[in-house]
Amino acid sequence: MGVFFANGALFGTWASRVPDIKEQVGADTGVLGLTLLGIALGALLSKQLAGQLVTRVGTVPVTWAGAALACLLLIPPALVHGAPGLGVALVLFGAGMGLMDVGMNANGVELERLLKRPVMSSLHASFSAGGLAGALAGGLLAAHGVGPRTHFLLLAAALGALAAAAATRLITTSVAPAPKGNAPRAWIPVPRRLRLPLTLLAVTGLCAAAGEGAAADWSALYLHGELGRTTGFAALGYALFSVAMAVGRLAGDAMTARWGALRTVVCSAAPAGIVFGLALASNDALFALCGYTALGLGLSVVVPVVFSVAGGLGGEQFGPCLTYVSSINGTGMLMGPPLIGFVAEGTGLRAALGLVGVLAVLSAVLMYAFTEFQRRNSPQHAPAFTPRSTSTTS
Repeated sequence: MGVFFANGALFGTWASRVPDIKEQVGADTGVLGLTLLGIALGALLSKQLAGQLVTRVGTVPVTWAGAALACLLLIPPALVHGAPGLGVALVLFGAGMGLMDVGMNANGVELERLLKRPVMSSLHASFSAGGLAGALAGGLLAAHGVGPRTHFLLLAAALGALAAAAATRLITTSVAPAPKGNAPRAWIPVPRRLRLPLTLLAVTGLCAAAGEGAAADWSALYLHGELGRTTGFAALGYALFSVAMAVGRLAGDAMTARWGALRTVVCSAAPAGIVFGLALASNDALFALCGYTALGLGLSVVVPVVFSVAGGLGGEQFGPCLTYVSSINGTGMLMGPPLIGFVAEGTGLRAALGLVGVLAVLSAVLMYAFTEFQRRNSPQHAPAFTPRSTSTTS
C-alpha cells in the first residue's frame, strides 16, 4: 500500500504546484496545456517497456526502479525556466510514473493470486489517499511561501524513503519464461484471442478515468461559476468526490469478492451516473454535492476491477496485458477534461458535465459486454473473482 500511496502523492504534489510552475516558466495556458501532455507521452512510452520488464525480470525490480525514478524525476520540473525544458522534464517524470504504475499494479495482481481474493481496490484506495495528501500538503506549503524547488526536493526524499521501505515488503514470485521463437523478441505481444476482451476492459476503465478527470478539473468551476457559490463551497465538490472514492475503494474488495466483477461495476457505476445526472438537472448546489459524492463512490471500483480482471486474463504472461489496458485506460484522465470543455463551448457546462454521467453508465455497459463475450467465447478465462455463491460471474 505504501507504494500506491507514494504514487498518488507524487501526482497530487505535482498537480498542487502547476500554477507556480506555469508562472516560473512564463507559459500561457495554451502552451502549458501542450507541455502537460508530456506526462502522458512519457507514461505511454515507459509502460510499453514496463510490460516487457515485468514478464522478463518480475514485478519487484520494475516497481523498485519505477518508484526511484518517479521520485527523482519529480525534481527537474521545478528547476527549468522555459516551456521546452518543462516539456522534456515532464516527459521524464511521466516515464517514471508509468514504470511505477505498471510495476505496482502487476505486483498487486500477483498478491491477489497468492491470497486468492481481491485486494486491488484497497491498494487503489491508498493511491487516492496519497493523491489527496499530496494535494493538501502542496496547498499548505504554497500558502506558507515554500517554493516548488524546495517542496519537490523534500517530497522526493520523503516519498522515496517511503516507497523504498514499502518495496521491501512486496511479494516476489518466480518469473514465467517469455514466449520462445526463432529469435529473441524485443516485444512480447498481447495474444490475439485477448485483444478484443482487453480492449473492452480498457475502454471500461477509460470511461471511469475520464469521469474522474472531469470531476477534478470542472467541479469547482461548475459550483462557483454556474451555481454562484463561493470558492470555498466550490472546493467541497472535488473534496467530497475524493473522499467518497477512497471510501468506495476500501469497500471495493469485499464487494468484488461477494458479488463478482460484473455486478460490482454495474451496481456501482450505473446508479452513480444516473444520480449525478439527476443532481445536475436539479440545478441545486447541495444536490450537486450529493451527485459528486455518489459519482466518487460509483467510479471508485471500476479501475481496480479492470486491472484485476486484465491480470487474470493474462495468466503467467500478464505484463503485456496490464500494459495494454493501462495505456488505453490512462488516456481517460487526460481526455475527459478537454472533452467537457469542448462540449461546454456549445452547450454550456452543466449539459457538458452530463457526459460524465453517461460515461459512468457506459462503463457498466462495457463491463457487461466484456463478461458476455468471455462467457460465450472463453469460459475458461472468466472474469476474476466470481461471486462466492456461484461458479460464474453474474
